[in-house]
Amino acid sequence: MKLRRALVGILTALMATVGIQVVAEPAFAAPWNCNILEYDNGRHVETTNANNGGGSAISGDVCWTANGNGYYTVHVRWTVSDIKSDGAGATIRMEYTGTDGATHYFVPASADRAWANGENAFGTWNLSNAKNLYVRACLTNTSSPAHHCSAKV
Repeated sequence: MKLRRALVGILTALMATVGIQVVAEPAFAAPWNCNILEYDNGRHVETTNANNGGGSAISGDVCWTANGNGYYTVHVRWTVSDIKSDGAGATIRMEYTGTDGATHYFVPASADRAWANGENAFGTWNLSNAKNLYVRACLTNTSSPAHHCSAKV
């Protein structure tokens, strides 16, 4: 009987210790480049436009620090890949809310887009005073810089 009580006590103490450690751990760690650039928060994103025409895939890191006014200073580092021979290139598109309350879009210059199947392009983008930032993988061509985009991530 004493042995059973002792084991129950040890297990209870062990479970309490493990539970405290699990609660104290963050849900995720910011990507390494967010830490190096001294951003408070960050996440890794990956998406494709497979459900909207296909051909574009992105992988990137979104970093941000609160400005204290409800807006953020953001940094996006990405790789975009053209993954389909369809005559269109691939690009990333950033969508955010500016201080004017309107939705704004940013598509990189054509030199920072992938233009042929199997090609990759890389880039970074920085902005102050943005909120509700989303990134999307899109197709691109000369008449439309970003169309047939993925869902927002």
